[in-house]
Amino acid sequence: MSVQSVQALISTQSTQSTQSTQSTQGAGGGSGANPLLSSALATSHDGIVGTETLDAVAIAARRDALERIETERAERLKEPDQLPRLPSETYALQALIGGALQTIHVDADERIATVHGRIAGKTPGPADGFAKLPMLHLTRPNLPQFADQLTMVRNYADLRDERLPEILVQLTDVLSFYAALDHLDASRTPKTLLLLHAAAGVCGAVVQRIKLAFDAPRPIAFTPRIQPIIETPSHGALPSGHATEAYMLAGLLTILRGGDAAEGARDMTQRFRLAARIAINRTVAGVHYPVDSGAGAVLGIALAEHLAAIAGLGKTGAWTLDGTAWGKRDFHHGIMSDLISAAGSDSDPLARESTQATPATEDLWSRLFRAAGKEIIRDEG
Repeated sequence: MSVQSVQALISTQSTQSTQSTQSTQGAGGGSGANPLLSSALATSHDGIVGTETLDAVAIAARRDALERIETERAERLKEPDQLPRLPSETYALQALIGGALQTIHVDADERIATVHGRIAGKTPGPADGFAKLPMLHLTRPNLPQFADQLTMVRNYADLRDERLPEILVQLTDVLSFYAALDHLDASRTPKTLLLLHAAAGVCGAVVQRIKLAFDAPRPIAFTPRIQPIIETPSHGALPSGHATEAYMLAGLLTILRGGDAAEGARDMTQRFRLAARIAINRTVAGVHYPVDSGAGAVLGIALAEHLAAIAGLGKTGAWTLDGTAWGKRDFHHGIMSDLISAAGSDSDPLARESTQATPATEDLWSRLFRAAGKEIIRDEG
């Protein structure tokens, strides 16, 4: 498939999505952004209602009905897998992402970043609520170590013809690849998709905070011979946002289906082979080093564990990734499997310690996680 045909396909899909969204909003989607409709509603109101007074009897009847609905809603919400009425997806995502981000704190400077989770029972202040539950300690490689990886970045360019359709689609859409793998769609698994969309929002906020502090140079900053086949993002390289999101999605789907995120990555299950391929595609495109993907993979697994933990499903581990010890190591699912297998022994560059602290739970996230768990079939074994 040529570059032009792929770009045309993406353009068509984007146009169709925009038209569908506009149609929904015009039919009551809640955007309030159609001035012609607003004007028509105003004149329609004047024509059929005019100056009639409000109907007190009808209002009282509606009030009584709403009171019954509220009572029923309160009873329903006593069940931990029941969600309150969610507004449009945009507002639901804002509530979910905001709630989850209140359980995460990032300390970062130009060399080191530590991502903390809030501890159950602690006061809201960051010092008490976050300081004792690190989920990831990440050290940025130095400039010579990034430069040492440029040959690998250049060699991955040999895969560009093969990977181009994936690279272009994954610029804006990673989730569809997991939807195809795990049979997810809006009619069968709406809560699961909402959960994954919300998780992606949380992921983006954490990744960008670390990128802002590290400001790691992209491969093109070292040499024009890399010549990326997509526009190089303006933010820093490490950690790779695509790798983080891909590994986080793989981890969450593994946990939802009854598995363990770290074990899934270690065992190279299909979800994590997909995650590694998505990460590698960014190196093929010329915008990331292998070490960026390694950092993103570990951050993604840590975030998946944390998001499950704030839903009340287990504890998290404290990961440590020393980017200065990554060296000239490549990145692929076999390498991540070996690193995770050795992480319990405090090996370089990756280590992991178990933690006895219990993460604080987030009610809305917990309810959504449980509702999503009822939509999908658990893995065997």
